[in-house]
Amino acid sequence: MDQRTEARITYCPQYLHVDFGSSNCLELSEMYRSFARACIGGQVSRALLEAGDNDPEGHRRLRDALSEIAGAAAISPDFKLALVPSTFAIQAVYRETQQALRAVGLNAWVFDSVGEAVDWLHGRVTGPMTS
Repeated sequence: MDQRTEARITYCPQYLHVDFGSSNCLELSEMYRSFARACIGGQVSRALLEAGDNDPEGHRRLRDALSEIAGAAAISPDFKLALVPSTFAIQAVYRETQQALRAVGLNAWVFDSVGEAVDWLHGRVTGPMTS
């Protein structure tokens, strides 16, 4: 993982935070690969993905990567994924991702803000604030 990718993936108390910022397509792909590697084997049980001002199509890779990992039973059974979009276009992609991941048994939700997502990850709210 290069330094730019490493700086955008932060291990916070109780969850992993990925801040995509203004990543280009190559950086976005690298961050998703690094995120997927961290999730394999149950190393991460909670994660917050915060989209930046990047190409919405680049975020479609998340659905594919996590669906594949979930199918191989390589993600912790109590895994929680909070998705925070930055634009309406990324929100649409994240909502599709949420549906696909929930269909394979992952607890994934889209939130309007980082604060709402963190509250959910910490168990301060029992369900998503948006659907």
